[in-house]
Amino acid sequence: MLAALLLALVPWGRDERWLAVPPLLVVAQGALVALNGRAPLLAWGRRLFWLMAPIFVSLALVQGLFYPGARTVIWQVGPLSFKREGLLFATLVGGRLLLVVGAFMVLLTTTHPADLTAALVQVGLPPEGAYLVLAAIQLLPRMQARAQAIMAAQQARGLALEGAPWQRARALLPLVGPLVLGALHEVDERAMALEARAFRAPRPKTSLRTLHDSPAQRLGRWLLVLASGIVLTATRWPR
Repeated sequence: MLAALLLALVPWGRDERWLAVPPLLVVAQGALVALNGRAPLLAWGRRLFWLMAPIFVSLALVQGLFYPGARTVIWQVGPLSFKREGLLFATLVGGRLLLVVGAFMVLLTTTHPADLTAALVQVGLPPEGAYLVLAAIQLLPRMQARAQAIMAAQQARGLALEGAPWQRARALLPLVGPLVLGALHEVDERAMALEARAFRAPRPKTSLRTLHDSPAQRLGRWLLVLASGIVLTATRWPR
């Protein structure tokens, strides 16, 4: 992820041909995910597509139509005209976002949250900070699973979730109360579970999970970060 952040800062818009580099780097990210199997690759690609597609559409519309100072019209629909400079800027911003978000999705797809938490503690992050990272990663999946369970329970009790759009929207209102109350109840349960496991004890803690992180893997990661830093330095401060 650090390497992706460094590469996102590279001025890819300096040459139009460079704009193809961020998508190619995202393809390389997909190749890394594919090492874990076909299922993780499909999950990574599907999540990345549905997350970034609305952003790409909005960037193309806003920048293509209203980019300040753009003059080269490449497509006109009535009073609206898409300009080349705006679309190039949208491609630049979209490529940077795609590179960073793709790297973050690689982390989430290939790394178990417990392994990530253990690794953060090993490198010196306080257990409280590592737990906050873990809770943030698991928040959306847990809320989604809880919402599906509530919907299934309400359907079993006769709640109609099908029909006209306004009927379906009205049927979602009964989800809000149980969802919020369930989340608050889970927070209380987690707090008691952490205290029962001596989460705030000052003594060093042991873990049942063993991180399989070889010296070659660590060297490869730092070489990747170093190469990204060299590329960033060479492109931002050319001789």
